[in-house]
Amino acid sequence: MKRRTFIVAVTALVAGSGLYAAEDGTLRVYYGTKTQSGSQGIYTGTLDLATGTLSDPKLAAKADNPGFLNISHSGRFLYAVANSKEGNWIVSYAIDPDSGTLTELNRQETGGVNPCHVAVGPDDRFVVYANYTGGSCGLMPLAEDGTLLPRSSFFQHTGGSGVNAKRQAGPHPHSARIAPGGQLVMVPDLGQDKVRIYRVADDGRSMTPNDPPFATTPPGGGPRHVSFTPDGKWMYVCNEMASSVTMFDLDPSTGVAEAKQTIPTLPDDFAGNNSTAEILVHPSGRFVYCSNRGHDSIAAFAIDESTGMLTTIGQTSSGGKTPRNFGITPDGRFVVAANQSSDDVVVLKVDEETGALSPTGSRIKVPHCICVRFLE
Repeated sequence: MKRRTFIVAVTALVAGSGLYAAEDGTLRVYYGTKTQSGSQGIYTGTLDLATGTLSDPKLAAKADNPGFLNISHSGRFLYAVANSKEGNWIVSYAIDPDSGTLTELNRQETGGVNPCHVAVGPDDRFVVYANYTGGSCGLMPLAEDGTLLPRSSFFQHTGGSGVNAKRQAGPHPHSARIAPGGQLVMVPDLGQDKVRIYRVADDGRSMTPNDPPFATTPPGGGPRHVSFTPDGKWMYVCNEMASSVTMFDLDPSTGVAEAKQTIPTLPDDFAGNNSTAEILVHPSGRFVYCSNRGHDSIAAFAIDESTGMLTTIGQTSSGGKTPRNFGITPDGRFVVAANQSSDDVVVLKVDEETGALSPTGSRIKVPHCICVRFLE
């Protein structure tokens, strides 16, 4: 059986004609971590698609702060950010199809400090990435054997919005995500209150600033991650510092993005500190989910099918503390949340009619987990 990969946070979610699970009805899961709380690197396990139960994790590869992961569309390779005193890299790994263990193939320097996000382009031709502290982003072509070639495009962002003097004095790109169609790369810059827009060359070996080169988010909001409806018509940006989501009309051909709505991720009666982290559109294109760190919940929204506007469904506990990243299974039935500060991963069930979330009771310990990825 041909294997297919479903990317749940960096590239667009694709709801295929059916779910191609392993013969035993499980989906392989990879966990990215910071090497704290006893973590040694990247972990792996499985999710039972009938019950929503996670298996105990095992170490897939020792690694330096592999906080964010992504998987090739072929399902053969995994890419991870990495940083230590020795440098800042994107690292490529070969995936063992039977055990799920990873073997490092090679690594390339990112040209900036603290790489925080990586995404794989169409047909596995390239990866794009963001350096948070370094204030930069870039593109690395991929060889047919899954190895990374040296970066061919690199952009140093300059200047911050200055609204928040402590966090927005300079640029802080927080992710790099490829819009449906594969031509546009969206790079939310928390320090600038902008989503930088880049256009990939036809051969997939480089990228250049789009015209227009950015979309503007609310002042002081601090855009972090983006997600898209499957057709690419609408883009949703989570504003980390303002605990809100901004909805954009998006023209996938020109890259023009027009903000139409900003909606809070928190209930009206919450008065504590909070920041958002991940945002994902459900594979059906009917719902949006966003993680709240502080309120420690996953906020759910319904998408108006004619306008793309959001209506709040509610907030559901992530089952732990500081939900950083989460994934939605390709069949849309489960949300798997990485709770960074409680060192655990929790599974929530999706009501496919209403979009509401509820606990399944499935929980495993993964030290300092901040990223969830599915391989199929």
